[in-house]
Amino acid sequence: MNKLILGVAVSAIAASTFAHSAFAWHPVGVITKKVQNITSESTLSEADAVSTAVAAKPGDTLKYVIEIRNDGKADDKGYNDMAKTVMTDTLPTGIELVGNPTQRTITENIGLIKPGQKVTKTYLVKVTAAKNSTITNTACFTGDSTVNDSPQKGCNPAVITVTVPKVETPPTTPETPTTPETPETPAEEAPVTEMPAELPKTGTGTNIILMALSLGAAWYTAHRFILSRR
Repeated sequence: MNKLILGVAVSAIAASTFAHSAFAWHPVGVITKKVQNITSESTLSEADAVSTAVAAKPGDTLKYVIEIRNDGKADDKGYNDMAKTVMTDTLPTGIELVGNPTQRTITENIGLIKPGQKVTKTYLVKVTAAKNSTITNTACFTGDSTVNDSPQKGCNPAVITVTVPKVETPPTTPETPTTPETPETPAEEAPVTEMPAELPKTGTGTNIILMALSLGAAWYTAHRFILSRR
């Protein structure tokens, strides 16, 4: 009889311990991710769908704010603590981490989060997409109770829409056809009068003839004058 009572008591204690272990430890992990366009000074937005996406363009700087909290019921024994909490965020194509463009995965070992508490992580990225696109960047977390009987996990996206500005091409001014130049007419050269190689020479005979002609002209003039006086 005593053995029976002892056995029942042990079974009751074991059942109570199992029930407490299986059902009493309740962390409640929640993750949210928000995004803000620092370049355009947009508001910090929980853009978790295309309809609420934040606008961006190539070269813009974005700020991502990730919040992981424990919404479990408060207790003073640590039953609802969320332990071994880890946050991961793998960057999609089209954005890169400011300060370390080669790093594509961000991992944060957060550790213990008590009920009602939260941990916030912030980082900056640069938009590198070269064409119009929608970029979804998702952050996730994992955790558990302190006795490893209540696994926690979750993910939350932040969406941006990238628009590449159109490059304005200046209008082309048609070239004015050039008028062909009229060839210049070469100026006519004035005829060059050739000078005789030697001036004609006057000899003694020529001088006598000229003198005779002068005397004859003088005599004829005098004769005409005398006749006019008669």
